[in-house]
Amino acid sequence: MLQVSAPNGSSPDEKKCGGRSGGAYRWVEEEWLFNGADRLGVLQDRQTPLSNPESWIQDLITGGTITSDSSLRLPVLVLLAVNLLLVLVAAIVLVGVTVWSKNENLCLTEQCVNTASRVLRAMDRSADPCKDFYQYACGGWMKANPVPDWTATWDRLALLRESLLQDMRQLLESGSGDGGKEPSGIRKARVLYRTCMDTDALESKGLEPIKDILKIVGLTSSPPNATAASGFDWLFTVARARRVLGLNVLYGLNVAEDVRNSSLHKIVIEQVSPGFGERYLLQPSRFRQEIKNYKNHVASMMNAYTNSTDGHAFAEEIVAFGTEIAKVMTPAEKRRSTGHLFHEVTLEELSRGPGQDNISWKSVNWTRYMSIVFNETNVSLNSSKDKAILLDLGYMQKLTTLLLRTDPYIIERFIWWNVFSTVAPLTLAKFRSLGFEFSQKLLGLQARTPRWKGCTGNVNSNFGLALSYLYVQSQFRKGYRDKALVMLDDIRAAFEDAVHEQDWMDDITRERTLTKLHAIRAFVGYPGWIMNATQLDIHYKKANVIEGELFKTYLNLTSSAVRRNLESIRRRPNRNRWVAAATTVNAFYSATLNSVTFPAGILKPPFYSNGIEAIDYGAIGAIMGHEITHGFDDQGRRYDENGNLKQWWSLSTLDHYHSRVQCIIDQYNNYTMPGLGASFNVQGFNTQGENIADNGGLRAAFEGYRRRQDRSEGGSMRQRLPGLSDITTDQLFFLGFAQIWCGNSTVGALKSKLVDGVHSPNRIRVVGTLSNSKEFADAWGCPAGTPMNPPDKCVLW
Repeated sequence: MLQVSAPNGSSPDEKKCGGRSGGAYRWVEEEWLFNGADRLGVLQDRQTPLSNPESWIQDLITGGTITSDSSLRLPVLVLLAVNLLLVLVAAIVLVGVTVWSKNENLCLTEQCVNTASRVLRAMDRSADPCKDFYQYACGGWMKANPVPDWTATWDRLALLRESLLQDMRQLLESGSGDGGKEPSGIRKARVLYRTCMDTDALESKGLEPIKDILKIVGLTSSPPNATAASGFDWLFTVARARRVLGLNVLYGLNVAEDVRNSSLHKIVIEQVSPGFGERYLLQPSRFRQEIKNYKNHVASMMNAYTNSTDGHAFAEEIVAFGTEIAKVMTPAEKRRSTGHLFHEVTLEELSRGPGQDNISWKSVNWTRYMSIVFNETNVSLNSSKDKAILLDLGYMQKLTTLLLRTDPYIIERFIWWNVFSTVAPLTLAKFRSLGFEFSQKLLGLQARTPRWKGCTGNVNSNFGLALSYLYVQSQFRKGYRDKALVMLDDIRAAFEDAVHEQDWMDDITRERTLTKLHAIRAFVGYPGWIMNATQLDIHYKKANVIEGELFKTYLNLTSSAVRRNLESIRRRPNRNRWVAAATTVNAFYSATLNSVTFPAGILKPPFYSNGIEAIDYGAIGAIMGHEITHGFDDQGRRYDENGNLKQWWSLSTLDHYHSRVQCIIDQYNNYTMPGLGASFNVQGFNTQGENIADNGGLRAAFEGYRRRQDRSEGGSMRQRLPGLSDITTDQLFFLGFAQIWCGNSTVGALKSKLVDGVHSPNRIRVVGTLSNSKEFADAWGCPAGTPMNPPDKCVLW
């Protein structure tokens, strides 16, 4: 997933509208074409009285089938006469339906009929929208769409990703047909896909690739033995693994924009998870089964590699040391708080360490570490001038102490496991099978994901812009970007109106807020330069793919990507860069770039191009509003219009802001999910940024929709959907919003989201947001005091 850690006085982030979702079987909309013989056939066989022609439309939309008696035999002349009569009747009825639909102001375009089908099939009309709007909007979808066996979550984002995966697979498996003239990046992408699919080649190489990489990073080919004197150099291995594999162990290192001066790049160092969720490790009694499953996984992997049964002792040591690391980590709540400070130091100061008592700190030779990491790049570091930003100084201090008091043999085993577990799944099938078995127990998966999906995703990760070139040519319709930009302008203008109306802001802060809002840059669809084959070739010039050699290709691509990141320290950040390829089903806000990105991959139904503006504004419009609002959530509001971490709010306005945010935190803290019990509630503090964005985004989208209505001509903005003529356009807006979050999850996946996630579960994203909306309550006529219209509402933006 494309997300960088949220800026907690920290590194820049690209916040996205939704979390990760697995892929599944392709989702194909029912195509109901109102033309020619298809429509005539329906009218011929329809028995429902035509005094209510919408009834047959609704049956048609929801998937009703029409049958005819094929056993009926008529003389030819009689049959011709009957057919002629039916044609005349059909013509009369079509005229009547057309007049009726105009009077009812129904939208009967192909897009609208498909949308009506999708909306109706997702709903549970028996539910009370004022008691549980999620059930009302999504009950039908949830019943008809259980979580597939090979994934842990299944929702509308997952469905669209599945469709995109299918499209990309076809593009990768099809021949170019251009005599080899297509961009080299595309040819490399196809080679990588074929190589990834060739599992026989992987099996033929056995364990040698694993042993080779272990040697490269300074590890033994076998798990370290406590009785053997190894003279292990943990610093070399950690640094080398970062350079060769892009793997962060113990310390995380990256080159990114300086959060206080986004026109420069700096080295960023932060804490790293021990390999299994620290919240699980720190609560062993609560997560006893999850930890047991992880230990069994580690043991099984070791036994499969060594062909022995000694893995359990190894697993106990790995989990025990991982737990010690978890204890010295800075909790997510503290990293998110305004009191969490980062420290900027020269590399010389990094080597000396903070304060007077720095004996343990100096046990880590940071000068040597940096030299190894930046090896084989064009960068020569200057210890007195080059600087590093330390995001977790407390963790770094405590970790050095922990490393000094830990048996070196344990440290070696822990690092060995981290490297081995990273590369093993790229080799033999038995390791991938063990990974699946672990996912079965932890998340509830029932079947393995088909190989082609993993390979397609892998290619998209490495050659996303090349695939975007093909995808845009074959899938992205002209005019989509222009319409989306108009929507975005409406929603930005609506957010601006909201800023003007805030009585808790003083004038100075209000003007600065508007300055930042106007400075947000929008990237929609795809970057134009990728359609230039020459520029695309230049971009992938150093991406070396070796057919039939997946492991070597993985090392080549990883090393190239790491080198590119490290060498960016000498380059000024590209303020106009995209944070995702067009072949991405998500949306993003970048705090340091102060930009929003909406790739082509998400600009499809049910998020976009639904044929009716009300649903478009409720769906992709709410996502647009969500990303804009991220610029002013508890994290984004710390950055100014240039993406620099800066205090630009007055203290009095901040007091009012925090009190309103606290309302949202408290509200979401009280939500629990059916099936998990009261002990698993939403973490209101850790999810506050996404909850603020959901609430502000919906409000901005609705007001943006109002602006669109105000400038419309005729009745186009008042059109309703067939089969849903009792649903007003305002109500369709809120249905559009709710239904993009229709979804199901396994118990394990839901628990993981509540424990570690920054997004609330889909149900809560809908119920929590809409219960704060007066406009929703008005549209649906929800009496005050009903669950969806509580008397006290949390409103920030």
